[in-house]
Amino acid sequence: MSIRFAPTAKKAVAGLAIAGAVVSASGCGAILSNLQEATQRAEDQGSDSVPSEPTTPAEEPVEEDTSLESPPPAEEEDVAAFDIAVGDCLNDESIQGEVSEVPLTDCSAPHDSEVYASTISAESEWPGDQAITDEADQFCLDEFATFIGVPYEQSVYDFSYYTPTREAFEQFDREIYCVVYSPGEQTTGTLSGAAS
Repeated sequence: MSIRFAPTAKKAVAGLAIAGAVVSASGCGAILSNLQEATQRAEDQGSDSVPSEPTTPAEEPVEEDTSLESPPPAEEEDVAAFDIAVGDCLNDESIQGEVSEVPLTDCSAPHDSEVYASTISAESEWPGDQAITDEADQFCLDEFATFIGVPYEQSVYDFSYYTPTREAFEQFDREIYCVVYSPGEQTTGTLSGAAS
């Protein structure tokens, strides 16, 4: 049996890394351009000397700060989708559509999402794909502020959910799981009470 992962609309994320790369590249171009101009002036003045590349004063060796290094990746364990529970952390960024297993990892290591709430569908018969999605969306939205500490609209975090497929629902696997995540990056530890 499988479960369906249904991502919600993601909030916009700025591409700061690309902007930084453009600034760095344009700075290097300016240094190269200045060096070429100085070389041309020296040749125009009839001088045989060509300016050397700019030098920087010798610096004392800097001790590396290892506190910013990423911790080693935690081991993942594929578990049955219906065996996850509130408080579990997952590396499920690449999951789409129906799945029967999800990659469970330790919350103390970088991870993609955290299961923050679950409920049994209120429906007694299969309500259809849209209805089960609507039920999950409303439930996870309602539980979001309780877990994070601020309403969804004010949060930097986003949520998604796992819902049962029709086959699973008819076999009485009717649980809905809500997951919270930080768009575009992994988090470490729990987001409970993050208030952001």
